[in-house]
Amino acid sequence: MDRFLGEVKDGRFFLKGEEFKHAKVKRIKKGQIIEVNDLKGNVFTGIVEEIGKNLIKGKILKKLPVKEENFFLQLFLGVPNRPSKIDDLIEPISQLGVSQLIPVITERTAVKEQDILKKINRWKKIALNSIKQCKRLYPVEILNPIKLEDIQTKAEKRIVFFEREKQFSLKKEKIKKAKSAAVFIGGEGGITDNEIEILTKKGFRPASLGDYILKMETAVIVGICQVNFVYR
Repeated sequence: MDRFLGEVKDGRFFLKGEEFKHAKVKRIKKGQIIEVNDLKGNVFTGIVEEIGKNLIKGKILKKLPVKEENFFLQLFLGVPNRPSKIDDLIEPISQLGVSQLIPVITERTAVKEQDILKKINRWKKIALNSIKQCKRLYPVEILNPIKLEDIQTKAEKRIVFFEREKQFSLKKEKIKKAKSAAVFIGGEGGITDNEIEILTKKGFRPASLGDYILKMETAVIVGICQVNFVYR
């Protein structure tokens, strides 16, 4: 069943703007039953009753049971020299349950902060659209870029995946459920020794992702999967 993001009020739902366009592309018809996420932690089924020029209206049929998120996962991501690479990462990290994405300006980041800021709205839009497919309640929260030395987190578990770490990997970690975790993954060129020292002082534990050097995009997926397996 197709899911849309809509306004719900007094037993009715309304699809506007981009969601109206999306419904038209999906060829939603009068009398069709759809799911509606109100972005307030609720999901409903509803029947389409009216399709106007820029608005779809319908009647709520019932509220669906939803699974509350009980694991908060932060991804601190070193900004690559081509920030558009992050565009393609947002959908998979949405599917993998990342709660918050924080772009990080590192020693090897060659992009100006103002150019990163120009991408934030686009990333938020991608994140919003992504939750319809994977049926999450809320989109990944995308914050403005920060410098590595300004990273702050209250996460129980803190991991920095580091290509030169040889001793520790999450394969050696006993499965132990946690309520929150923070992951740092660097962009092109990896992380410097100075940055590892800074992150270690902030409570991040260096961990290996294996014997091979991975591209940032691959490291993000592999790293998050490992963290989910051990701590979620």
